[in-house]
Amino acid sequence: MKSTGQPDMGKSTAYIYIQLIGCVMLAAGVAMMIYNINVNFNQHNISLDWAFLMQKSGFGISQKWLSHNSYQSNLNVLIVGVANTVIVSMFAIVLSTVLGVLVALCSRHSNPLIRGTGRVYIHIFRNVPLLVQILFWYNLWVLKAPVVKNTWINSIIAVNNRGVYLPEIDTAQDVMMWLLISWFAVIALLRLFQYKKVSSYHVKRYPIIPIISVTICVYALGISVWLWSSGQLISPSLGRFNVSGYHIYPEFIALLLGLGLYTAAYNAESIRGAIQGVSLGQQEAAEVLSMSPWQSFRHVILPQSIPGFLPPLTSHYVNCTKNSSLGLAVGYPEVFAIFAGTVLNQTGRAFEIIAIIMAVYTVLSLLIIVIMNWLNSKQARWTGGQVR
Repeated sequence: MKSTGQPDMGKSTAYIYIQLIGCVMLAAGVAMMIYNINVNFNQHNISLDWAFLMQKSGFGISQKWLSHNSYQSNLNVLIVGVANTVIVSMFAIVLSTVLGVLVALCSRHSNPLIRGTGRVYIHIFRNVPLLVQILFWYNLWVLKAPVVKNTWINSIIAVNNRGVYLPEIDTAQDVMMWLLISWFAVIALLRLFQYKKVSSYHVKRYPIIPIISVTICVYALGISVWLWSSGQLISPSLGRFNVSGYHIYPEFIALLLGLGLYTAAYNAESIRGAIQGVSLGQQEAAEVLSMSPWQSFRHVILPQSIPGFLPPLTSHYVNCTKNSSLGLAVGYPEVFAIFAGTVLNQTGRAFEIIAIIMAVYTVLSLLIIVIMNWLNSKQARWTGGQVR
């Protein structure tokens, strides 16, 4: 009779053998791939060459968050494309998260009209292809927004069928760099004062997320007032042929709305399912403690549902980032469109460029996964110390 305290050596040995076989098969697959690449390169007299990254691009980029002109290198094109992809993905993730929470709450509401509205939203935006939605928003903006001469404009924003124009900052780059550094210093100080020392332990004193959120609003408001009062914040103005100001193009707006609204439908379903997974007894206990519906949701239901919807949200965020490549359909210069499109056509270095694009999306996806896993680990206390 086997002792219950002794490990099963047979199963352990078999597990090790299975791992070794898997490693051997993986190594064989990688070796075969490398061999096939070398054979094809030799047959077509091709060799790997990364010098094209340092060559002049020869073209400009209209929509960009970093500077670029035709005299700068293809490497700068890659950097600008990655920045464009990251920016639109970040905004879409934030939009999809906020809207997903609202739609999830609506789909659980006791009012049949509100509940039906949430369910209809989910069904429509989940079942219409993302590319169709992006094209819909783009054509709706271009065709239905006012033309330049009829631009809707005030002191803060201007809107026409060429996009949205925001106040432009007329200041030196070193001042903007100082503002950025000061912002990171504020965050670092908040993180430092988040804990107080009790004996030899550091005990959490303040919740960091609400403090950072409030600080962002106060800091942004203070910087805006300072720039406006000093005359360095220039409002958009209507000229003879165009509008001056910081230009946000319709391509960016269409891609942002398409990604945000589409991903929000999936987020809403994941959040709704996680909330419904919370035991009814927890909600009844909150009512016994005389908690209001908002207090019950904020302090009882939501904290216990977070570990349930964070893993699926991770997958949705990764898909949102990868789906940003559909910006090619409306002309948004994300990394795939300008690097695997324009640069590839000019240089012909297909293998190198596709390898770089694959590496870029892999790194972005892994970065999202690492951040979400870190957030998920912070919720382990609700799952008995186990991270899902």
